[in-house]
Amino acid sequence: MSTFFSLTLAALLVAGSAFGHESPATSADIALEYKLGQNLPAHAVFLDEKGSRVNLRDAIDRPTIIAPVYLGCMHVCPMLLNGLAEVLGKLDMVKPGRDFKVITLSFDDKDTPSIALDKKRNYLKAIGRPFPAKEWTFLTGDAAAVRQFTDSIGFKFQRDSEHDFSHPVTLVVVAPGGKIVRYLEGTTFLPFDITMAVNEAAEGRVGSAGRRVLMYCFSYDPLKKSYVFNVLKVVGTVVVLFVGSFFAYLMITTRKKRGSV
Repeated sequence: MSTFFSLTLAALLVAGSAFGHESPATSADIALEYKLGQNLPAHAVFLDEKGSRVNLRDAIDRPTIIAPVYLGCMHVCPMLLNGLAEVLGKLDMVKPGRDFKVITLSFDDKDTPSIALDKKRNYLKAIGRPFPAKEWTFLTGDAAAVRQFTDSIGFKFQRDSEHDFSHPVTLVVVAPGGKIVRYLEGTTFLPFDITMAVNEAAEGRVGSAGRRVLMYCFSYDPLKKSYVFNVLKVVGTVVVLFVGSFFAYLMITTRKKRGSV
């Protein structure tokens, strides 16, 4: 039995190293639950960076890329928005306005239109080439509107302090009318992935949830410009599952033996 516990500990250490760079979205309270094929709330109203009222679903009149962030973030949200701005500057097959639009939506009800306007100016510059300002909207809203939106996309977050949150990191791609068709997790994106997601949204076609499994097993290496297999992560997961199954088997067989005595 001591050997078994040694193996368990080793497996947990391997898994810990494998999962060490994952986002905090692993608990029941901080997670991303895919809502593919479902719709955004019909009556959620926000304010744009000019202070004008915007009905979110009515505003989605073409394929839309939504970035759920909070504007006071100093960590992963700027990485997400910078990654988005970078890939927007590389898109050639789809055009903003004609084929898609972008919305940054703050889930911090303390954010304001003036803060949103300042952030918008910075990220439009980060694109690196002309981008129609009206095609990237920054929205803020009250707690009720925020909750309607985050619940509709399965985005579970929590406030850690007055200025910080724990939350998933993702883009959500929505078809005209508000149907969720794709999630793009992480902070770096390929033009191909964005283009495919926009085309899927234009057709109202829901992307496969199986892509999430593939992205768990593979990650994009920007230096090699190719996907690489996450050996440590996958092996760690397999080991943990094996050890857990073996432990459950031992528990069941032990109880059966005791019951037969």
